[in-house]
Amino acid sequence: MEASTAGQEASQAPARKVIRSFFTKKLERKFDEKDLDVPQQLIALMDIPFEEFTPEDRELYETRLKPLAFVFAEHLMEVYEVMGRPRKGWEDMLDRIKDSPIKVMASLVLHEDEKVQAMDDIRIEEEENAEASAGREKINVRPYRDKERNKERWWEKKIF
Repeated sequence: MEASTAGQEASQAPARKVIRSFFTKKLERKFDEKDLDVPQQLIALMDIPFEEFTPEDRELYETRLKPLAFVFAEHLMEVYEVMGRPRKGWEDMLDRIKDSPIKVMASLVLHEDEKVQAMDDIRIEEEENAEASAGREKINVRPYRDKERNKERWWEKKIF
């Protein structure tokens, strides 16, 4: 009797309403553009907050989604670059969603973009310093004169 009531409770449990975030929608479109078949189960899991994970969700996240996080982040990075790198807009959207797998991936995209910007800034500074130091370098050149011989060179000889 207990088994039948447990089965009824499971079937009567309300289905979770998952609202797709902007990031997930864009990522899903990117997958469609590239004709990549990503299981809907993984895409649906991206917008579920970590605090609402069931044991099955946690297992699915740890075994299937987490190992692919960097791959998904790379595709999301492409979306970010196509949009023109709208850092402020992405940060604002990240503030509005709860901690979830897609928030982690979008944060990773912003972090990677920050690293790339820092590398570009360092490279530009190094180039500026190299150009500035090349102009300031002083080279001392002395003509060679043998003091003992002090003989005139052919181009210094007086002909007349």
